[in-house]
Formats: sequence, structure tokens, C-alpha cells
Amino acid sequence: MKNNRQQTFLIYVIFAICYPNSLIYHSPYFDQPYSSSSQFLRTLEYKSHSLPQIASNGGEYSNYSLSIVFYDTLFSVSGNLTVDYYNNDPINITRIPFHLFLSGMLYNTRPGNILVLDVTTAEEPITSLSYAVNHTAQLLWVDLESMLEPYQRVSFIISFIATIPDGGFDRANSHGSDSTNSSIFKFTSFYPMVCVYDQYDDWNTDPYIGACDPFYHDMAYYTLTIEAHNNFIIVGSGNLLEKTVGGSSTVYTFDSEFPVREVTFAASKYYIVESAISNGVNVSTYYLPKSYSIWQTKALNSALNALSLFNDTFGPYPYSNLNIVEEYASTYLGMEYPIQVYASEIIDHYSYPLSVKRQILEKVVVHEVAHQWWYNMIGFDQIDWGFLDEGLTCWSTDYFGEVFHSDWEYFQFDKYFDVVRMYFSNNGLPSKINQSAYEILAHGYDYSFISYRKSPLIFEKVRRILGDTIFIQGLKTFYDEFYNKIGMLTNLQNIFETIVNQSLNWLFFPLFNNDYLPKYDISECIYDYQEKVLNITINDLNEGLNTYIYSQQVPITVYDSEGPIIHSDWNWINGTCSLSIPITLSLPKKVRLTYGDDVLVQLDSLSQLYIEENVILINYPKKINGYTILLIASVVFISISYLIVKLGMKLRRYYSF
Repeated sequence: MKNNRQQTFLIYVIFAICYPNSLIYHSPYFDQPYSSSSQFLRTLEYKSHSLPQIASNGGEYSNYSLSIVFYDTLFSVSGNLTVDYYNNDPINITRIPFHLFLSGMLYNTRPGNILVLDVTTAEEPITSLSYAVNHTAQLLWVDLESMLEPYQRVSFIISFIATIPDGGFDRANSHGSDSTNSSIFKFTSFYPMVCVYDQYDDWNTDPYIGACDPFYHDMAYYTLTIEAHNNFIIVGSGNLLEKTVGGSSTVYTFDSEFPVREVTFAASKYYIVESAISNGVNVSTYYLPKSYSIWQTKALNSALNALSLFNDTFGPYPYSNLNIVEEYASTYLGMEYPIQVYASEIIDHYSYPLSVKRQILEKVVVHEVAHQWWYNMIGFDQIDWGFLDEGLTCWSTDYFGEVFHSDWEYFQFDKYFDVVRMYFSNNGLPSKINQSAYEILAHGYDYSFISYRKSPLIFEKVRRILGDTIFIQGLKTFYDEFYNKIGMLTNLQNIFETIVNQSLNWLFFPLFNNDYLPKYDISECIYDYQEKVLNITINDLNEGLNTYIYSQQVPITVYDSEGPIIHSDWNWINGTCSLSIPITLSLPKKVRLTYGDDVLVQLDSLSQLYIEENVILINYPKKINGYTILLIASVVFISISYLIVKLGMKLRRYYSF
């Protein structure tokens, strides 16, 4: 049944890609979740997305011009960041903070560092601005000459030198060697990055946190100019506007075209490049010769498929370029940045068959491409609500697996349902999703589990309850309304509520805010013979530990005394509750509550596939000494009849003489 459902869904998606209207596989709202018998097609109508103005007209965005020289022998860049800052917040600003993230990253012998040389005005007469560097907080504070009022601009130039750490441990690094044709220089978070001001935290000045994604940036237009030695291949964020060769160096100028949250670039002498154009987007992969057997065509095709699917499913990808670049990062399998994402060469070293390595690479590429929607086009506060972009991105990756491989669990090498339902038994820890990175780390919780395993499973649970059509339509609307903005869980919930025209607190609050999953027990199972009703009481043993009551559909099966099923259906379980099921044709003997893939529940063992309870009969015909009145009456009647017959026979023999 599952394979048939997946094949059917794959056909639907192929239709959706081939036809101009979006034909979406759908499971009816509040109907039996994910049931193949209840699928139907319908055309979604949604507001068309309007792209922003091109970079020549900055509009309401800040503009950053980053001009640097790359010194490979020094593992550094030097240059200027020209800041055209637009104050889009209703506050007066006298000083602006910038992150200096490089010094917080892991290293072997050479730490990362951003050395601020000077801050000056951008216009004549050039004057120095006062600034302060807090190395411990990884911050640069720039003092403005005058107060910057809301919706006004200020410009200045920051001169700096950035040195990346050594070792393939973190997001920025240099690693590999020329002797093996494997050296890569990766520059991320390598320039002063302006902090975000919001209504919750004022200036978000959080330092670099390696245990999660610490990046939280507003959208801005960027130009990135890099001068490098001629023997390097330079790949950077944006459209390559110009490449000028002069003497021993080449100058590359990249333009973001549309707003992005940050920029990055990588340099190597040995990159193999593959490219293809899809829907006007130039998709390119850059990888090392030693990774050829894994990357060749696989990374490019995966990126093309992901771009096509997510573009059609969520909303348009506006940029003209998308780069997939090999990196060294033993801590991460990949990392997302606007227009340019990375996949780690650590896959080369896995002791798996080549086919599995290519499957892992496909997962990484698809995951990082999905981040173009969930991190870049829609931004999130990664410190306070980091589960949002990772949860939606992981869900999108599994959705890709469902569409292209007919298996929602295709990329789940550790099955989400198994890991999540066994989490408490294996770790003894709560696993609330909706909490900040600081809360997770302070309590010793597993950030990776919460963000990468439980969050996508919860989004899938929402999808299976609301149905495919509503869920996909909600994501489309979320993209449309929060494109280039910062999104929150409440925004997504409000969108779904508008679509279904009812409050969804009962669904979102427990799924995202409870510490524990439900743990069910059948405490009462009584069949009223006269009323022909089976009354079942189901307890959630963890209800007292949670803030909100879970509501979900659970398969309940009733068996008679001979073993056959006399009732089977999905029933809504709202915390501890009672159910009344009419049973008229047979006497129920046993009730079973099954833990299928749609049931969120805390398990003590993966072999615990169900719980069951024997049925107690009430109001059944009375019994006397183990025999019913009817049976006794029958025996008496037969006995009397027998005696009468015997007496008659004796009388006939007597009178016959």
C-alpha cells in the first residue's frame, strides 16, 4: 500500500512540473491522515510573487560593497567594506554593532581573526570615525557622526584584514595541500557583519556559537570584488559581472542582483567545474579531482532537481546563479549561504559503498539548496528560533526524497520516527522544540536532535493532519508574505489558520512546546451488552508533565473472541479521553491501539508496536451456577418430556396385558 501511494504521488508531482497549474497531492483536512483511499487532485491558487528591484535601485535595503585582495600565502584578505546602511527600524541610532565571527571558529594552530584597521566616512572630506572592538564579544561598534533617524541612510568605510583559521573544522578554513591537488581556501563570515536590530532583543550581538547556526542577518544588496593570483579558481556569491586579468592577478566582480543576507567565496587551484542552465539559472558545481567518482554529474543533477522542485513548490528562486562548492569541514556535512552552498569532502572518507556516498552527497546538496528558501529568502533568528529553518529545510529534503525516490524516508539514515519516539528512553531528557539555542545548550539538550530530527518530523505531522494541499499552500503563502523578511513560527501558524479558517493552537502548541511525547495506556475497556457499545478510556501518562494536550488520530482495532477483526478505524485521541464505539454483530474480546508511522508516542522499545487490553462485559444475560436460565429451562423441559415419554411407554405396556 505504501509503495502504491508513493508511486501515485510521484506521478502527481511529474504532472505538476509539466503543467502550468500546480496540481498537488492532497489528503483531506482532518480526514484519515495520509490514506491512499482519500487522495484527490486540485489546483492551488495563490498570490503571485513580486520580486524586488534590481541592485541598481537599492530601495529600502542597505548596500554593501566589499573590495578585497586575497593573499593565499598569508591565508588572509585585506580590503574595505563600504557600508551604505539603511535604518529600517523605528529607532534613532547613534552607533552600529558588527559581528567579528572569525575569532570564534575552531582552528588547529592558526586562529581566525578580523583586524579592524580604520573606520572613515565614505564622502569627502574623509574623516575617521570613532570605533571600539570588543574581542571577547566578537564585536565592532562604530560611532556615527550624527544621529541616524528612522528610514534614513549613513555611509562609511571599514578597512580590515581577515585571516581564516587552519584545519577543516569549521565554517571558514584553509585545508588540503598542493602536493595532493586538494587545497581549498573557504572565506565565510570573513568581514564585519552588521548586527540585526529587532523588537525582542534590540541589537542581536550574540557571538559565534559553533553548536548551532548562529547567523541572523537582514537582507542587503552586495557587490564583492576579489583580486587573486591567476592560478586560482575563485567562486563567489552572486553573478560574475566582470573578470579582468592583469599581470599575475585577476580581479573578479560579483553582484548579488537581488538582496541576500551575506556573501562568501572559495578559492582553489584544482576545482573541476560542471555547469548547466535551468529556468534561466546557471547552476554550477566545483569539486576536487579526488572526489570525482562521488561528485561527477551527481551533485549537479541533484542541485538541478532540487532547484526545480523547490522553485515550483515554494516560490521562485530570483538569482541567476547557484553554486555547489566542495569544502573541508569535518564538523559539518554542508553549509548554506546565499547563492553559494558547500558540501564537505568528508564524504570521501566514509567506509560506505560508492552508491551510498553519492546518496549522502545528494542529501547534502538538496538540503543546502533548500536553505535558499529557508534561511536566505525567508530569514530566521537562528539563536532564538533556530529550529525553524533547519526543520523546514530537513522536511524539504525528505519531500525531495518522496518525489524523486518515492520514499519520504529515503534520506533518513536514522529514521525520524524511530529516533524521536525512542529519544527519552535513550537519553532521559525533554525535547521541546520551541526554545533558543542558549536554552538548549544550558540544559545539555541535543540541538542536532531537536533541529534536524524532531522538527522535520513535527512539520511532517502537521502536513499529515492538515493534508498536502493545505500544507503546501501554507508554505507558498509563507514564502510570498515573508520573502526578504524574518519569519517566525507564529507567522506560519497564522497562515495555516487563515487557510482552514479556524484556530490551530490545539495542533501547534503541544507539538512545538511540550517537553515530552504522549505515552498511552488503556485503563478501561468495557462492553455494554445491552447498549451494544464498547467504552474505552485511554490515558496519556505524560499529560501531567506537559503544558498542552496532544490531539492526534490513532488506529484502534477491536477483535472478537475467535480472533477476527470486528472494528478498525482511526480515532482522535485528545490527551486522556474516553471513546464509545458501537459494536453490534459480535462480542468484543480485545482492543488494540497501534503505533503506526502517523502516531507520535514515547516508546520504551522499537518492538513496542501496540498496546492492547481485554474487554470486560457488562449487562450480559444473568448466569446461575455457570448455566444460563435458558439452558436450565431447556434441560428441565427435555427432562420432563423424557419422563412423560417414559411414563407413557410404561402405561401402554401395562394396559397391553
